[in-house]
Amino acid sequence: MIHGFSTSHGDPFVCALAEKLLTHVTRPFYDMLRLWIYDGELSDPYQEFFVVEPEVSPSTDPRRLATSVWEDKYKLDDDLVPSIITQDFAKKVFLIGKSLNFIRYGCGDSGWVEAYSKESSKELRYGDTASLETSIDEAYKSTMARLIYLMDEKFKLFDHLRALKKYLLLGQGDFIALLMESLASNLDRPANSQYRHTLTAQLEHAIRASNAQYDSSDVLRRLDARMLELSHGEIGWDCFTLEYKIDAPVDVVITPWGSTQYLKVFNFLWRVKRVEFALGSTWRRCMTGARGVLRSVDDKVGPDWKGARCAIAEMIHFVCQLQYYILFEVIEASWDQLQASISKPGCTLDDLIEAHTKYLESITHKGLLGSSSSSKSSSSNKHQEESFLTQLHQILKIMLAYKDAVDGLYSFSVAEFTRRQELSAKIETRTAQGRWGVTERDLLSSRRTRGHQNSVSSMSTPNVGNSADDIGTPSSLMGQDLSADDHMLASLRVRLRDLSAEFRSRLNTLLGDLAYQPDVDMRFLAVVMNFNDFYEPVRKRRTATSSRDKERLRRKAAEGNAQKEMKKERRDPTGPESASGSGAQAP
Repeated sequence: MIHGFSTSHGDPFVCALAEKLLTHVTRPFYDMLRLWIYDGELSDPYQEFFVVEPEVSPSTDPRRLATSVWEDKYKLDDDLVPSIITQDFAKKVFLIGKSLNFIRYGCGDSGWVEAYSKESSKELRYGDTASLETSIDEAYKSTMARLIYLMDEKFKLFDHLRALKKYLLLGQGDFIALLMESLASNLDRPANSQYRHTLTAQLEHAIRASNAQYDSSDVLRRLDARMLELSHGEIGWDCFTLEYKIDAPVDVVITPWGSTQYLKVFNFLWRVKRVEFALGSTWRRCMTGARGVLRSVDDKVGPDWKGARCAIAEMIHFVCQLQYYILFEVIEASWDQLQASISKPGCTLDDLIEAHTKYLESITHKGLLGSSSSSKSSSSNKHQEESFLTQLHQILKIMLAYKDAVDGLYSFSVAEFTRRQELSAKIETRTAQGRWGVTERDLLSSRRTRGHQNSVSSMSTPNVGNSADDIGTPSSLMGQDLSADDHMLASLRVRLRDLSAEFRSRLNTLLGDLAYQPDVDMRFLAVVMNFNDFYEPVRKRRTATSSRDKERLRRKAAEGNAQKEMKKERRDPTGPESASGSGAQAP
């Protein structure tokens, strides 16, 4: 009120008196302001200053869950901002003091704060607006520059961001390849048989054998390999994860919520990488065998191997395109945006936190295909459609099952090759002795022996086929006296055929749903995976998913009914009255 008299009252005497009063009335305010912007300390015994210390309460937004020293220790109360300063000026003052307080207590650099206070502190009083604004601008630039310098040089924030991208977002390709290769035999075993010292030893081996060895020791000591919570029947691949430990004050930017998002993305990328590794190993095995063992049994399983190689190549193409999309179109593009945001002049710690939050949201939304294709159905009993991530997990499961079936076919081919080699050697030996090469007794004995061996090998081969009730036998083989080899080969053929068909069906559905997404990058993924129109995308939307779609369907139905009525009137120009009249006449 006194400030209003000093600025807008028409009586010069009243204005002068108000000015004189304001000089004394505002002295406590300017003392608190000086202590706040030069020392980062709040001295407000009567809760009059616009910077307040709120009561301790849990943050409602997990994305903003930073340490209390920065995020929750002080708040700006807009209602307490005096009329003598603007809201923008108050926000700048709030940031200056909060940054100084964080530098002193969060970063442990109280020496710089004290030196800065002695050098820059000056008396503030009402009326000297130009000097006050200059002091605030200088304090703002100095504190923001010092805080960003500490986070970069002392606490290596940007090095940690790069390390998270390299190790948890699979940016360090040679390290990830070596880690997966060294852990493959261990992770194939049940999850409850994994030992922490084995995982850490393989992690150290991957670091020493890759370019990761040239990173700083502070970065490497934060890397850790561990197992997630175990579930019954899971194997090591399902529970393994990498962890990057973050300490204060870096956890102000890389919050616990952010660490969880990194973990989510890593687990998904690790699963995709595992499928690529498994398919690549099977492909190399098939190509090597095609020049040796498999060539000898080409007359029996040649067409089967041709189809299997085509399906594996198709699956490898899918996995490679998916990885390209996530690693380059999503992660690299989001990383460039993050770098551009944090490189702007005058960037504050709040700007860093906001830019990193947007970076993670972009990765998790686009990289994990976070836009769901599911929608609420109308009154009908339609099930909700699967999310994109669920569809991807199902496709990855199918590819792993197909890989197991191909391994079963390879084992069968090797067994057939071995049997033929043994039979050929026996024939040559007997022929050299002047006897018959093979007798009827040998054939019967060989068939019984092969039946027992194949039953044992089928039990030891994982996921080769389903139970007997789930595997159908081709009609051409029904009723015949099939050997154990023929039964096993028939079940493998059915298994390979069904898995290949299911893979294409689910992929067509995924491509169809992606084609209708509002996000350009997701639509681009569908184009890349089907650039030559090899697949026939099928959209799985059974009902209208929005009010606009429902309105469009309603209009179409109304137009259809109107056209039917018009056609009916053309056929019967006399109208309904004549029809009813003619119907009333006696025959």
